[in-house]
Formats: sequence, structure tokens, C-alpha cells
Amino acid sequence: MNDRNCSGDVEIAWQSLVAAMLTSTSVRPVSTILSTRNTIDVPSSAGVYAFWWVGSKTRLMQGNRHIVLKGPGGTPVDVSYHDWWPNDAPYPCLYVGKATNLRRRFGQHLLRKTEGRAHHAKAGNEKATPKTTSCQLRFGIEHVFPDEPAPLLLIQDAVGFSFYDEFSENAIAERFFAEDRLVGHLRPWFNIDSER
Repeated sequence: MNDRNCSGDVEIAWQSLVAAMLTSTSVRPVSTILSTRNTIDVPSSAGVYAFWWVGSKTRLMQGNRHIVLKGPGGTPVDVSYHDWWPNDAPYPCLYVGKATNLRRRFGQHLLRKTEGRAHHAKAGNEKATPKTTSCQLRFGIEHVFPDEPAPLLLIQDAVGFSFYDEFSENAIAERFFAEDRLVGHLRPWFNIDSER
């Protein structure tokens, strides 16, 4: 086991990740990732990823920016989404995650076989029950835009995607740390969930 201090390597890896994910040219519109042949143009490798709002920021900020989650002991907690993204983010970040298969995970977020709305808004902004445990992006978009009849079209038109899959040493641990660091830095709305 190599016990040398790796802080320099960690910073170099972070800069590589930032260059690969946090530039306007690295964020691809979802519409360009999906093909008419029902394929997803994302590698099946393991990595970290982010979904971004590439549409009108005004439209996003005019959406429903409150959600009531279950806090400690099941008490309701009203959470507000704000314009709190860092200046170096190319767009407002919606969700950050890690996956052992980026292509499969991308598809799970979109629920492409579910037409119309997959989730219906609950009274008082209470969090609805997600259709799956893997559809955070679709769920979040449907919560922020409760009157949107075709959320999948909205995602295709106004959401982008970026990823990083070049983890060489200790990849499982590095993906875990990269995801946490990205969440802390980018402050994505849809990563906020109940506290246990």
C-alpha cells in the first residue's frame, strides 16, 4: 500500500474533472444525447455526472422553488431552492451523481418510456413519492414545473449533461469523493433530500 501524501494528485485530478465537466462546452444538451433509434450517446463506463439547466434561467427561477421534505422524526421541513450556484458553474446545476454505468444511469433519470407526467404534484408542496429511486432529475423537473404536461420534452429542450469517467487509481473511492465535492461546490437543487 502506498501511504505517500496524495494531496497534489488530488488537486490535479480535481482540475481535470472541472475541465471535463464544468465548462459550457462540456455540457451537452440532452436532446443531442438521445437518438431517434432509442440509443443514448453516453459511455457505459463508471463515473460522476451532472445535469444542468441550460434553458432560460428566468423560467427556472419562476418555477415552484419550494418542497416540503420529511425532517428528523418525520417533521415537515419546507426547503426553498435559491439562485445559489457558484460563479464558475457554466449553468445552474440540477443534480450530481455517480454511477457504475453512466449510460444506464442517464436513462434511469429520464424515464423515457413514461409519457406525460410520471409524478403528480401533492398539496402544499409536499414531496410526492418518486416512481423509482433513480429518477431524481425527472422528479425534480416535474416538481419545479407542476403544470408542465410534457416534462420529457422540457428536459430535452432545457437540460444539459456532463460527466467525468477518467478515474484511474482507487476509482470507487475517488468517484465517491468527487461526487461529494461536486455537490458541495455546485449546490444542485435535486440533491437535497430528507434527513434521517
